[in-house]
Amino acid sequence: MSKQRSRRRFLQTLVATAGAATIAGCSGTDEPSGTPTSGSTSTDATTAAGTTAESASTRTIEDLAGRTVEVPASVESVIGVGSGALRLITYLDAEDHVIAVEDLETTNEKRPFRPYVHANPSLSELPSIGRRNKPDAELLLQQDPDVIIWAWGDGADADNLQSQTDIPVVVVQPGDINAEHRHLFFESLDVIGEITDRTERAEEVQALTDETIADLDERTSDVGGDRPSTYVGYLGRGNHGLTRTQPLYTPLEFVNADNVASDLTGTLTETKGAARIDIDPEEIIDQDPSYLFVDMGTVEYEALSEPQYESVTAIENGDVYTLFPVREYSINFGTALANAYYAGSVLYPDRFNDVDPAAKADEIWESFVGAPVYEDLAETYRRGFGSLDV
Repeated sequence: MSKQRSRRRFLQTLVATAGAATIAGCSGTDEPSGTPTSGSTSTDATTAAGTTAESASTRTIEDLAGRTVEVPASVESVIGVGSGALRLITYLDAEDHVIAVEDLETTNEKRPFRPYVHANPSLSELPSIGRRNKPDAELLLQQDPDVIIWAWGDGADADNLQSQTDIPVVVVQPGDINAEHRHLFFESLDVIGEITDRTERAEEVQALTDETIADLDERTSDVGGDRPSTYVGYLGRGNHGLTRTQPLYTPLEFVNADNVASDLTGTLTETKGAARIDIDPEEIIDQDPSYLFVDMGTVEYEALSEPQYESVTAIENGDVYTLFPVREYSINFGTALANAYYAGSVLYPDRFNDVDPAAKADEIWESFVGAPVYEDLAETYRRGFGSLDV
């Protein structure tokens, strides 16, 4: 690994004196695409003992892009890039390995929404390595991590970044917490856990996830025909309106709710997790849900007061409730579980009469990100779990 470090230091000098163009010209692009360069046995090794020592300092990781990557045997520093990478690192109690973050994480006063940042505010004080989802080779070289963990990365792009920096780049796919994509979540935890020596913690998070989903199902699996019709809107932080929803919204799915959007048709948008859909307002009126949930990622909810919706049972009866955003720079896995307990307490109060939703949310967040952050998030969003006045 000493040769690797020497080469990186040389590249860093080039960055300081000549910029990115010089890096591209001197970064080892003659190596075959997909062949890990960092930590590989040097061709300059002149003795069998030297070769053995160099090989022993590395190990092989298979990432979720199907690439084989050689990483240091002992990893002391990492940088997560792409939506969800830093979140999964904190889930594994490996935030002490993180030496730099994307610019998104350093400007937390503008986007203080993610539970893992509330639980680990010191992450926002680390150096920036550029814009979100756009790794900057120069800035990464300046920080010189042992490994770069790229969430939702493309294999070819990861090869290119690895070639530019001579730093191992490992791709993970965070997936989702739903049944279809949960295996990606777990496999990503396994990969990061192997890199950071947190394999037991990865297993613990997976077991916690499965046990929590099982508890939710056990409470509600036999509701049968007593399921009240339900709808969730305003999904996605920003300008998405009441008609933005998910046919499979995991917090409702986990409590076996009757999500009226589950059979709706339209143009599905599926990026980094379960599909979302924009529906016609008439479909909400026709489905006439008895309970309506809204995502707190939206600031204003004017549509709920529009005359066209006044006959919707949930709005007419004042059964409109708030949920924390499940999506904020990819999937907030712990939030999905916290939302499920609150939704369950609204839909089936007798089945959740032993649950304080805020306390349960804190329990879940403490298990996932290391601290109870319900009050912090409620302050950020200007509201917590509760009914919404229409």
